[in-house]
Amino acid sequence: MKKQTILVVDDTIANIDILLEFLHEYDVITALNGKSALSILNEDEVDLVLLDIMMPDMDGFEVCRQIKAKEKFQNLPVIFVSAKTDMADIQKGFAIGGVDYVTKPFNPPELLSRVKTHLTLRQYEVHLEQKIESEIQKNKAKEQLIYLQSKQAALGEQLTYIAHQWKQPLASLGSINLLQRIKFENNVNVTQEEQIEFLRSSDKLIDFMSQTLDTFKEFYQPECKAMPILLTYVVNQVLTLLNPTLKYHNVILHVTSNETKPVTINENEFSQAIMAIINNALKIFRLREIKNPSLDIEISDQKIVIKDNAGGIENEMFSEIFLPYKSGTNSNGIGLFIAKEVVEKNGGIINASNCEKGAAFTIEVLEWEN
Repeated sequence: MKKQTILVVDDTIANIDILLEFLHEYDVITALNGKSALSILNEDEVDLVLLDIMMPDMDGFEVCRQIKAKEKFQNLPVIFVSAKTDMADIQKGFAIGGVDYVTKPFNPPELLSRVKTHLTLRQYEVHLEQKIESEIQKNKAKEQLIYLQSKQAALGEQLTYIAHQWKQPLASLGSINLLQRIKFENNVNVTQEEQIEFLRSSDKLIDFMSQTLDTFKEFYQPECKAMPILLTYVVNQVLTLLNPTLKYHNVILHVTSNETKPVTINENEFSQAIMAIINNALKIFRLREIKNPSLDIEISDQKIVIKDNAGGIENEMFSEIFLPYKSGTNSNGIGLFIAKEVVEKNGGIINASNCEKGAAFTIEVLEWEN
C-alpha cells in the first residue's frame, strides 16, 4: 500500500529534523519557505501539510490562503504548528482553512496522533470522492444508453407509422400498375388521355408519400424554443400522424376539447410524450388481445387525459411505470420514461391511474400564457 505524503514547511532545520524522526512511517517532503512549499504542491501529490507560521517573506497564514485559493487544494488538510499561542492567531488559523493548530514546543505523540486522525479522515474523503465520481460516470453512461435506446425506439416507431401511412397509397400504386400491365398484356388500346391520367394519379400518390416523410422529419426535428400553443392543436398533430396506425389496429378514437387558453411548451417534445403514451396503449392492446380497443382523449385548460380500455395497470407496476427498463408491455420501458422526462422539462407533471375500463394518463402543464 502506498504511503501517504506529508509536506512539512518550517524555516528552522532543527524542527524539520524532529518531525522527520517521528513521521518516518510516511513519505515526508520538506520546504524551508512558503514559496518552495507552493511549488512542491503544484508538482507532487500531498495528503497533508504541517505548516509553520513565523517564516520570512511569506508567513504560514499567507501560504495557507494561497493553498486554499486553488480549487484542487480545497480539501487538503493543513495543520498549523507554531509558537504563536494567542487565541486570535489560533482563530485566524482555523478561519483561513486550517483543520488543526498545534503550539510549539509540541508533544510528538500528540502531534502524531492528530496527523493520523486527519490523514485517516482525508483518506475516507478521497475514497468518497472517488466513489461519487465513479457513480457519476456510471449514471452518465446509463443516461447515454437510455438516450440511445430511446432514439432507436423512436426510429422504430417512426418507421412503423410511415409504413401504415404508406400502406394505402402503395396499394393504390399497385392497382394502377396492375391495370396498365393487364391492358398492355391483352393488347388493349390505351389512349394518351388515359396514360396521362395514370401518370397523374401515380404522381399524386408519390407526392403524398413524400409529404409523409417530410412531416415525420419535421416532427422529430429538435426544437429548442417553447412557445404559446393550444394542447388541442398538439394532440391533433399527433393524431394526424397516428391515425393510419390506429385504423390499422381498429382502435376507436374519441377526442373532446374544452380548452380556452394556450400553454407555453416545446411543441415537438410534448408531441413525442403524447405519442409515447398512445404507443404504450397500442402495445397493451396487442399484448392483451383487447377486442374493440378504444382511446378517449379529453383536453381542457392545462390538461390532457388519455384513457384506454385495456384493463388497467397492475398494482405492482404503479411505482415503477415511469422508470426506464420497467415495462408492462414486454418492451424496453423507455417510452413512458421519456414521456415523463419531456413533460417535466416543459414545466408539467404526468400521472398514471386506473379508470373504469383501463388506464388513464394525465398530463398537466402548471402554467399557461395569459
